[in-house]
Amino acid sequence: MTNNASKVIIFLNMDIDSARVLCAEMVAKCGICWESKESYARIQGAQEQLDKFEIWVCGFFRQEVILGECIESIAIEKLKARGLTLATAESCTGGLISYRFTRIGGASSVFVGGIIGYANTIKEQILEVSKDSLQDFGAVSEPVVEQMLRGALKKFGADVAIASSGIAGPSGGSSQKPVGSVFIGVQAAGNAPMIEQHFFPTDNLNTLAKHHQPLDYTPATLSYNITAREYIQLEASAKAIEMLIKYLNDK
Repeated sequence: MTNNASKVIIFLNMDIDSARVLCAEMVAKCGICWESKESYARIQGAQEQLDKFEIWVCGFFRQEVILGECIESIAIEKLKARGLTLATAESCTGGLISYRFTRIGGASSVFVGGIIGYANTIKEQILEVSKDSLQDFGAVSEPVVEQMLRGALKKFGADVAIASSGIAGPSGGSSQKPVGSVFIGVQAAGNAPMIEQHFFPTDNLNTLAKHHQPLDYTPATLSYNITAREYIQLEASAKAIEMLIKYLNDK
């Protein structure tokens, strides 16, 4: 009987579509399944064939590729290897980033806690985001996420923080910041933050949802009937973890 297995692949300096083109011949040769996500790829197939593909991809991309059971476990192992602790400050993802870490056994060795600063008053009172920044730039902005990062590092005394603020919809979007816009940041204490603005469109949601595997997300996605709002939250949380992995890899 064939033992089916799966792994995730993160390409550090290449978009997932370009990586798929370069890997296509070997994917076909090994007879494995490749599923592209927003931030990474999942490969599935017989263990022997996955091992063969892993040897090839690591030889071809060398230090530019990372493989693991899931993106959360990759991030946890990188934090462990560096002796670092992690905290989160979440708005639009509503604690999903924290959940993705804590669902992995052994996460307590690196994950210290998180704050869901959903209301602006909580951002101000707990995370020490300035009222002026909220008024001038809005909650969904780079300055606010930067202050959320600082607040999380300070409150938890963590070595690294992740922060997210976005518009998950269905309302609240604008021409400048449509629904699906999310600012995500990562910062190590004493270092400059890495903050990116991402957009997660949901126009083709029915097709996109079919690529969501329960292993990658939460028990709620055992059914493919996810809403556009849930899709944005899921993709944003995955992107945040991918950003953390790349941030740690550069340190």
